[in-house]
Amino acid sequence: MIFTKPLRFNYEFSRVYNRGVFASGRHVVVHCFKRPRKLRHNLTPIPIEINRTGFTGSRKIKGAVQRNRARRLLRESYRLLEKDMITGLDLVIMMKYALPLPSFREVDDDLRKLLKRMHLLEDKANG
Repeated sequence: MIFTKPLRFNYEFSRVYNRGVFASGRHVVVHCFKRPRKLRHNLTPIPIEINRTGFTGSRKIKGAVQRNRARRLLRESYRLLEKDMITGLDLVIMMKYALPLPSFREVDDDLRKLLKRMHLLEDKANG
């Protein structure tokens, strides 16, 4: 079972943006940073068997209600996919600006395609 912890600090998000790779879909952008084994937070090593995630909405999405809905859509879509993910990653998943907000099905399909394209989902046939 994969345990997911949130990215909380600005320097953690910056590390993912600056040192990681990204893929962009129609509604979602995924930034990914594969953590080295020795990465620490406050002198505590970060276990390799967890993924840390951060969810954001584009600043172009006006209104807190709309941005929060965008983040909820992303969190739920990721929750359904996390059991198939590889571990040891820091991820920032961002919703692009769209008016009106896309449906859950569109977000889920877009996120699934991006994670497959980035080879972040485990191959069930081999495991």
